[in-house]
Amino acid sequence: MIDLIIKYYAKITDMALSNLAKEKTFQWRKHLTNHSLMQATESHYWKYSKSEEATKLITDYKKAMNDMYKNANVEYNNALKMLKATDDPALKQKILNNIADNGFHGFTAKNGARWNIETYSNMYSRHVNNEMVRLSVIEEAKRQGKNVVKVSSHGTICELCKPFEGKILTLAELEAAKARGLFHPNCLHFLLLVVGGI
Repeated sequence: MIDLIIKYYAKITDMALSNLAKEKTFQWRKHLTNHSLMQATESHYWKYSKSEEATKLITDYKKAMNDMYKNANVEYNNALKMLKATDDPALKQKILNNIADNGFHGFTAKNGARWNIETYSNMYSRHVNNEMVRLSVIEEAKRQGKNVVKVSSHGTICELCKPFEGKILTLAELEAAKARGLFHPNCLHFLLLVVGGI
């Protein structure tokens, strides 16, 4: 499912760039608020968890994906105005190359960093998927009457994750670790059930 989502947003970027090169308008809202894709994605995520935390993750994800059209639309229309304002083929190509190299703006982070729709949708979709899998492990541990889980280990160099890598943590310790940065976006760590004393 995640690969399908990533391909979809890459296709939208390609379609928009093609329209921009022809100096045509583009219906960002129509393409980035794809209800059938969001329904399929939501169904995929619900397979892992139906908890309150999962509900919030999915709600926030859907809103973020649907809201990307606002930034992309502004950037597209600005580029379209610049293209229509010049007859210089070299300048037109420079405008198109800039968009092709950087993508269309989809999200602005709290630190001011701009993410294009492909990069942002890729990161966010993977993050939510990973969070849903982690939630399912926590829920299974609780079902089994266990209060501990193990953080995976892959030799990370990430300073946020390193203190917790390979550790067995109580669920309370896990929440504290998350508050300190464990499972940040693009984090590769996952959770394992603790079997017996192992």
